Amino acid sequence: MDGSEKMSISIVIPTYNRKEKLLRLIRSLLESTYPVEQSDIIVVNDRSSDGTADAVRRSFPDVNLINNEEEGFISRSRNIGIKASSGKYVLLIDDDNVVDRNLVKELVTTFVNDHTGSIGIVAPIMCYLDKPDLIWCAGVHRDMTTSLTKFVGRGEIDEGQYLGLLDSEDFPNAFMISREVIEKVGMFDEKLFPIHYEEADLGERARRAGFRVVCNPSAKTWHDIALPSKTDDRTRIYHLQNDMRAYYSGRNRVLFFKKYASSFRFLLFVSIFNWILTAYYLNIMFTAKNKDWKTRVQLSRSYVKGIFDGLRMGKTGGQTDTSVKTDHLVR
Repeated sequence: MDGSEKMSISIVIPTYNRKEKLLRLIRSLLESTYPVEQSDIIVVNDRSSDGTADAVRRSFPDVNLINNEEEGFISRSRNIGIKASSGKYVLLIDDDNVVDRNLVKELVTTFVNDHTGSIGIVAPIMCYLDKPDLIWCAGVHRDMTTSLTKFVGRGEIDEGQYLGLLDSEDFPNAFMISREVIEKVGMFDEKLFPIHYEEADLGERARRAGFRVVCNPSAKTWHDIALPSKTDDRTRIYHLQNDMRAYYSGRNRVLFFKKYASSFRFLLFVSIFNWILTAYYLNIMFTAKNKDWKTRVQLSRSYVKGIFDGLRMGKTGGQTDTSVKTDHLVR
């Protein structure tokens, strides 16, 4: 890419009650070697209660700040940001990141150098903020029978072993998407995947429409997430953060495989592997040392309810049981 050429980009950051991390991310984006202006950045504030809106207005007055009138979760917040964006390429990035100065440039260059026009989504290699050379994710591969998901490179020291573009099925946390993909396959599915599996669903739709989803290891971000530990991993399990996440992780795993797996693979998954995973996660929930007994029961109840709701729901979100409610869930 010619250094004098600036492609049109927008940066969408959904945020919820992580004011200081958000401000840190914006500062790192504005230090990019690629020309990023405050006006390129769209922050979608999902009803934070920690003073996020005032802090952004005060520190970055030219950032496009959108305050959700009602809580919408990550898919809706990202969609609101995408609708407000105008860039040919849109960088979607969670608020708990710090980006390398070359990240935006490398991601844009990936698209510019793609003369086949086949790349629709490109992501950076993602490392842990607290251990900057330890890889968190360089790609995602998912078994469509067992549902087991492999995060490429996780736990490896980044010594430059990943070269060139790495094909992936989707990416969590941070990735750039072309406007062409958005126009062809749509945005995030707010109804079916408000949280959990939302990136997997978008990535699958993009790949089925003929686009490549790739990691460019020359781009890097540091994710402020807990380091892997040799001690009790139950304190870090995604499903244990609250009962809302437990519910959607159980429900949306079923819905994703119902939507995309072949009939035979889905039958194997829902008959065998789903229940093996359920037993595994229930054991973790019931033995979590950092949760009281009441919380453990609530998490388990929410997870199991999510599974049965997922089995009842159709591939487009329709429910055969109209009495299904999720208003007990706590974010």
